[in-house]
Amino acid sequence: MKTLATSRQDGFTLLELLVVMLVVGILSLTLANFIFDWMNSAGLDQTKANLQYSAESALDTINNDIMLSGDSDSTNRWPDPNGPNGNQFGWTSGQQVLILAKVATDSSGNVIYQDSSNYITLKDNEIYFLSGTTLYRRTLSSGIDGDAAVTTCPASDATSSCPPDKVIATGVTYWNVTYYNANNQVSSPGQARAIQLSITISTPYGTEPVSASYTTRMVFRNV
Repeated sequence: MKTLATSRQDGFTLLELLVVMLVVGILSLTLANFIFDWMNSAGLDQTKANLQYSAESALDTINNDIMLSGDSDSTNRWPDPNGPNGNQFGWTSGQQVLILAKVATDSSGNVIYQDSSNYITLKDNEIYFLSGTTLYRRTLSSGIDGDAAVTTCPASDATSSCPPDKVIATGVTYWNVTYYNANNQVSSPGQARAIQLSITISTPYGTEPVSASYTTRMVFRNV
């Protein structure tokens, strides 16, 4: 008697395929969410790092000018054709404006003396001020022969002889200047021997703003 051999083909049932597809879909969605969250977190960290760098660089620029300054002026010592409200001597040092009396130098970097016998140096003005969310530096030159400094102007009024004010930082949401005397007490700008600067820079990231803050203090040189 012959026995007919039966063949069996192994495979997946429709239900098993559906289960596998469901599991793969869930794993893929989980992995995609993980990658998205990781990329978003990495992007956020990089944005914060960039803002922190911008904040520190801005104050480092100002600190360099403080280091090369003798003191802060209560008002600008040189006329500014583009002064506040059309007043050529309208700048006033305070919490939002810093006027530095920076040592004047010639094109070779040599210090220019106003009174060489008493070692009194000639000073230019470097004015730091916030307009909107942009922090600017305006230079007011003494105009004396040999002074390498060049007076700057608002970008809208800039010319070849009056270049635009330097942009120090953008996206600034907080900017504050505090003045300290020799006894480390808060003082008026004219009595200051040290300057504390604070800045916060912000930028949109997704639906929420991201910000970074930085504070420094610098002592004036006795020049």
